[in-house]
Amino acid sequence: MQLAALHARARAPAASFRQHTLVVALVIVFPVIGLEQFLHTTPLEFQRQPVYEALHWLSDSLLALPLAALAVWLGDWFATRLGIGASHVSDVFTRACIIALVLAVLLVPGEALHEQVDQLTHTHVSLGFHSHGAASPANTSGPLVLTGIALHGLTDGLEGQAVGLPLAFVALLYARNMRRRRMSPQGSAAKKEVRV
Repeated sequence: MQLAALHARARAPAASFRQHTLVVALVIVFPVIGLEQFLHTTPLEFQRQPVYEALHWLSDSLLALPLAALAVWLGDWFATRLGIGASHVSDVFTRACIIALVLAVLLVPGEALHEQVDQLTHTHVSLGFHSHGAASPANTSGPLVLTGIALHGLTDGLEGQAVGLPLAFVALLYARNMRRRRMSPQGSAAKKEVRV
């Protein structure tokens, strides 16, 4: 019985969440970047400069938003190609896992971009707070430094999924339920009643 249900799920057309890409990306990116900032900033700095830290969180989140949108789009594309639908909660969770993994990988080049932007725009690089450990070495060239930056970015990306994965799951569930509501006969009737 279960085998037949799995075959039916595999043959069913995979649903796409592309129309919700930006919304899901927004739901994910601000908490993920906020967690990373929290992990990289000392409590003293939060107390001494709360406005600066809030603006830094906002600017870093907006910098990472295109990467988050790309992660949602690519995760949706991979899931659709793999035939993962959205009819079951486990399918939606699988999609969220794919999105979280893609975002963790995309945050690796995002880390290098973040460091370059920070050197151009933020004073914390020169003042020495908001440390990024391996990403701020004294020697700034060579394969060892690039490997350290890449590992730091991947570690940050994976840590961020502690909040990114559950939020992606909830956002995708919400998008799926909204689509079901629009497509159901009651949802269509309710829309017609409102229009009258």
